[in-house]
Amino acid sequence: MQKRFNWSLWTGSILVLLLVVIALVGPIVAPYELDFQEKTRNETVNGKSVIISPPLPPSDAHLFGTDKWGYDLLTLLLHGAPYTVFVTLAIAAVRVVLGSVIGLYIGIQDKPQRWWLAIENAWGYMPIFIPVYFLLKGVSINPLMPTSTLVTLFIGVVAVLGAPSVASSIRQKTEQIKDTQYVLAATSLGAGREQIIFRHILPHLKEQLIIILVTEMVAIMTLMGLLGMFDLFVGGTKMTTDPVIYHSITHEWAGLLGSYRGFVYSNFTWIFLTPLIAFVVAVGSFSLLAKGLREKFEQTYHRTPFI
Repeated sequence: MQKRFNWSLWTGSILVLLLVVIALVGPIVAPYELDFQEKTRNETVNGKSVIISPPLPPSDAHLFGTDKWGYDLLTLLLHGAPYTVFVTLAIAAVRVVLGSVIGLYIGIQDKPQRWWLAIENAWGYMPIFIPVYFLLKGVSINPLMPTSTLVTLFIGVVAVLGAPSVASSIRQKTEQIKDTQYVLAATSLGAGREQIIFRHILPHLKEQLIIILVTEMVAIMTLMGLLGMFDLFVGGTKMTTDPVIYHSITHEWAGLLGSYRGFVYSNFTWIFLTPLIAFVVAVGSFSLLAKGLREKFEQTYHRTPFI
């Protein structure tokens, strides 16, 4: 039987690799310095003096145009790419590690841990946006802490609050594997819990862990986009008054999207569309990769994946 070419896996892998490369070299290859601003100036066009002021539309000098304050949008995107990609990856990795440890420990027990099942059931109905927003709002808007501390705090809070959902998946799969014949045979021969986990359960979870990691990145980026719509940005929010305007300190893509959402109905739609397209491509890349991985594991093992 001829294998079907996995377009989702290849397309997602290429796009994700491109995102990682952009995040690594973006600030280096940015066309302008981060603090560069176009100022209002007079230019002579066809013998007439014309006032040029931002926002400037896309042109050779500014590939994606500038925002209302004269900042080059391509430069902002390239400087914000590391925060968008690597913060998402860090949160997903911490979630998977914490969730795996908890899920393996709970799932390997001889009796169901009802206290944990109660936590799972209660937490499953809680939108993670609510606790994240109210925990971080007070320290993120016009912050007194440095950006690195705010980023670390964001990673920790979002990772810890999202770990129970990962632990639930790992627990259920662990309980299934624990009841298989070869695990029962190893137990009857005297294998301890650590031996069962590392020799028999984890090897069967590696595919699920990879899929969970990528799927969590999609969920995290979606959460970052939702927080951005409520002016809570990764790394801190700078708020000005008269008028009230919120700016992303790190220029991560969800933050730019939230900062520029007011331009969606204006004549300067490129200001909003530029970060929107970048953010949608990033989320779509990880979604395609997750879909492709599922299809690959289904074809390899001829079974429906657990996740």
